[in-house]
Amino acid sequence: MIATFGQSIFKCILLYYTRNAKFVAMLKRAGEMEPVNIRIPKTKIQKLDEIAIKNGITRSEVIRHALTIYFQLLENIGGFINLKSLKISPNEISISKCGDLVIMKLKNGQALVLANTSSGGIGPKKEDVVKLDGILLGRLMARTVLIKVLSSGAQPIVLVANLSVGFFSTGSQIFQGIREEAHKITALGICMEKELKIGKSMKNDLIAAIGEPKVRDEVLNAGTRSIVMVEDVRKLSEREFIHEIIPVGHEGIKGSLEMMRSISGYKYKIEPEKGIDIEKSAGPSTVVLVTLEEGKMEMLKKMVKRDVQVVGKIL
Repeated sequence: MIATFGQSIFKCILLYYTRNAKFVAMLKRAGEMEPVNIRIPKTKIQKLDEIAIKNGITRSEVIRHALTIYFQLLENIGGFINLKSLKISPNEISISKCGDLVIMKLKNGQALVLANTSSGGIGPKKEDVVKLDGILLGRLMARTVLIKVLSSGAQPIVLVANLSVGFFSTGSQIFQGIREEAHKITALGICMEKELKIGKSMKNDLIAAIGEPKVRDEVLNAGTRSIVMVEDVRKLSEREFIHEIIPVGHEGIKGSLEMMRSISGYKYKIEPEKGIDIEKSAGPSTVVLVTLEEGKMEMLKKMVKRDVQVVGKIL
C-alpha cells in the first residue's frame, strides 16, 4: 500500500525537500541504514526504474523519498488517513494538470496539490552562470514552489528536494536556505477540493499583477515593494474576494494569461500597458496575477503593500 501511494505521488511530480531536519540527519547516518526485503509488483518496479533513471538516483533513493513524503503526510494530516484501512490506489485518484501544478483529487473530497521547480547554472560553483550563494538559492527555489501551491488555495505541508550536488558544503547551504524560507509556513499541499482557487474567475473580473517581472541579478537588487512575497500569497489565498491566483514565471504575464485561457477557457482583454512588460520573464515567481471584482481593488492594494497594476479583464 505504501508503494502504491508513493508511486502515485512520484508518478505526478517530485517536490522540493522537507524542512524536517530528521532527513538531513539520516543522510549523515548513512552507515546506520539497514536492508529491508520488500515485494513489489513488476509494474511498480518499472516505474521505480523510470523515476530513478530520470532523476539520476537509485531505486532505494526513490523508495526513501516516497517514504519520507508518506511519513510527513501521516504526521501532518492526522485523521486524514487511517493506516489500517489505507487502500489508496491510482484508480481512486483523479489526476489533472493546471500549468505547473498537478492536482490529485481523492474520493473523500480532498485534494493534494503538487508543484516543482528546477535550477540550473545558478549557484556558488565555478561553472555557474549566475553566481549565488547556496543559502539564497535554496530560499529562491523554496519560494517558487510555496507560491505555486499557496496560489492554488492549498496549504503546504511537505517540501522535498532532489539535488545533484554534494551535501557538504553546497547541498547543506541550499537545504539551510530552503528551511529558512519555509519556516514561516511550512511543497505538497492539501485542501478540500471546493477550496481550490482554480477556474474560479468570473466575468468582468479585473486581472491585477502584484509585483514586477524580475530575473537574475534583478531579483537580488529589487526593492521591497517590487516583488511579491510568500507571505503575500498566503494572505491572498485566504481571502474570498480573490477569485484566482496565477504565479508568473519564465513565460511572463502574457504567457500566464494564455495559460488561463487554455486551461479554463477564459476570454480576456489586455489593458493598455502602464510601464509593465507583460512579455518579460518573472523569474522565481516575482509576480502573481489575481482576479477580483473591480470594487475590491483598493482593498487589495491596502492588503499586500506591493506594486499592483491592472493588466487585463475577464470577458
